[in-house]
Amino acid sequence: MNPNPIFRRLSAILPGLVLVLSLAVSIYDIGGGASFLQNQVFDLYQRLIPRAANQMGPQAVYIDIDAETSKRYGTWPWPRKRVQQLVQALNIRNVDAIVIDAPLAEADPTSSVQLLKLWKSLPGDGNYAGMGTAMADLPDPDTELAATLAQTPSVVTFVPGRPAVEQLTPIIHKTSISKSGGDARHHLANYANWRASQPLFEKAARGVGASLVDLDHGSIVRTIPTLVAMDGSIYPSAMLEALRVARKGSAYSVDVSEAENGFALEFEPGIDRVAIIGTPYTAETAPNGDMRLYFGGPETRSAVPAWKVIEGTSDVPDLKNRIAVIGVSVNGTERLYNTPVGLKLASGALLANGIDQIMTGDYLTRPGWAGAAEQGFIFLGGLFVIAVVSSFRIRWGMTLAILMSAGAVYGSWYGFEQHRWLIDPALPSLTLIFAAITCALMTRLHTEDETRFIETQFARRLSTTGLAKVRANPRLIQAEGELRDVTSLVVGLRGFNIIADRYLEDPTAYADILNRFFSPMIKIVQERQGMVDRTVGDSLYGVWNAPLSVSDHASKACDAALRMVENLEALNEFLEEDARRQHLSHVPLSLSIGVDSGSAITGNMGAVQRFDYGVLGEPVSFAAYLQHNARNYGPAIIVGEGTQRVVGDRYALLEIDLISTPRHPEGRRVFALLGDPIMRANPKFRALQEAHTLIFAAYRSQRWAEARAAIAECRKLNGAISTLYDFYEARIAQYEVAPPGEYWNGSWFIGRI
Repeated sequence: MNPNPIFRRLSAILPGLVLVLSLAVSIYDIGGGASFLQNQVFDLYQRLIPRAANQMGPQAVYIDIDAETSKRYGTWPWPRKRVQQLVQALNIRNVDAIVIDAPLAEADPTSSVQLLKLWKSLPGDGNYAGMGTAMADLPDPDTELAATLAQTPSVVTFVPGRPAVEQLTPIIHKTSISKSGGDARHHLANYANWRASQPLFEKAARGVGASLVDLDHGSIVRTIPTLVAMDGSIYPSAMLEALRVARKGSAYSVDVSEAENGFALEFEPGIDRVAIIGTPYTAETAPNGDMRLYFGGPETRSAVPAWKVIEGTSDVPDLKNRIAVIGVSVNGTERLYNTPVGLKLASGALLANGIDQIMTGDYLTRPGWAGAAEQGFIFLGGLFVIAVVSSFRIRWGMTLAILMSAGAVYGSWYGFEQHRWLIDPALPSLTLIFAAITCALMTRLHTEDETRFIETQFARRLSTTGLAKVRANPRLIQAEGELRDVTSLVVGLRGFNIIADRYLEDPTAYADILNRFFSPMIKIVQERQGMVDRTVGDSLYGVWNAPLSVSDHASKACDAALRMVENLEALNEFLEEDARRQHLSHVPLSLSIGVDSGSAITGNMGAVQRFDYGVLGEPVSFAAYLQHNARNYGPAIIVGEGTQRVVGDRYALLEIDLISTPRHPEGRRVFALLGDPIMRANPKFRALQEAHTLIFAAYRSQRWAEARAAIAECRKLNGAISTLYDFYEARIAQYEVAPPGEYWNGSWFIGRI
């Protein structure tokens, strides 16, 4: 109904554009929007249902080089002798594996070799004779640490992505990694740089694994890589190496899922899991090989200051058969990482959490079908919400969007609670609500525009009740062209042209007379659920069953026509009094009314810049013809055959003619409406109806004398129509001179209406 096509297209496109943009964000993670919302939801779930503690307590213990330890033994990096002491102290406590979560990349500055380099030119004024030789005989701390590592279940680490201290050297493989289902390197992050431990430590240790990748300050650590790719080779993380060394595993097996045709709906191509062969442990991973960390409460974390282990204090917990992860948490906040549960933890503590998580088998998994399910929910749910908002009241669409969003949240929460599935309800829910709001806003704007159009078009054409209905539901108006069954009524004044000249010098009086005529006529139409289509001169066009559906509209139009005839008396009384005041003769006015029913075209018509709701079709044009020629027949109300077929058994209708047009060459019957059902039951009307039957039987059989005789008898009856009989006697005289022909059916050809 909106006359602005740009606005109409925008109101249709904008809600759909919301769905398209949301799908693009979900599929391509534009600007990290999808992952940001997912992480917020999944972090909340962890806080609400934290990881349960192992019955035997944490199996991985974090050995923290904290502030007190640094105060006692110096800040990191420590001399190799101090590291050796800590490793030996842990080994005495029968730990299953020792992870040094810091690359031993630099040479020990306290070794004799490094000291001799520093003091290669000794002062000449001192007694330093033989000191160089004595220092050269000191044992090498790097070599001694390497020997200790070789005798203990140790794992040294390297940091992917961090530049090397000196020359970039390849990482030593401690075991093999077999792949099934595809090449894991296609899905892993590939690093061109790394900071490794010195080769002698890698050779001596039983395991070599990757520590945490360098992250931006303030980043939240949610995952730990189980595998990394560097220089075309795949290496395990320190987390997996600790478990392999602790449980004496032999190798790794990587399961990769890849779609045969490049597309899979039921799973997301990538790495599924990494198994440690020879152990019961398998790490469930995301397609990129990362394992999502699942944090628990304080009871799931065990941390022991390193100084207590070195000094053997009595409050050190039992570390037998545990995995010890040595880490540093004292050298500034860059050594601490944010976590989803709001804690700041060191890299070693995160590794310990991951190790313990694998040992207890608690995984947060995102099913391969989750992305497709979320996108399907966005698309189908969004279309459903838009359809409801567009078709019904806005509150129903918003309620549906909220209910569907609540269902998505509940389904996501149920999946996490029962299966630890990570399914995002945030983006789909926000999309549905935003699509509903956008559609509601556009619908509201569109409705306001429709309301303005309705006010312009129907404020004076419909009754107060009808206008209220349309305001409440503008869609009741079919703006586009529509074929409807309607009843049209056209009413005009007979004799007004005779008295109009009296008022040409007084426009106010002229308009007052027309207002006194139209006001009651419009009221009669509207009280009977009709629409005032237009007024032209001294004629009024009324329509029933458009734009609003009206039951039994033909009867309502006939009743309106009868009431109009009755209400003309007030206007005649006013004109009589006005004529007496002006000492003029009184010319009483009468009505000519045409009524017809049938199919018509309704809708907005006219120029795009200025639409106007209208009704066009044969019922309107034929009713106008009947109104224009009613004075020739005599009665005030002339009804077409379309209306007679509907109300003929209820109203007093008298056949008066058979009119033929190019569309109806066989003719359409025309009737005079003389009264309501009470008059129809009157015996006098019955007698007049039977007499008219005799007139038309003789007339249409070209029995002219018999027709004249029947007309003469009708003139004697109560309710006789003198004007009509004069009209037919003139026709008979014409046909007697020029007979209509053998095949004439009694119709009067009027041409195209």
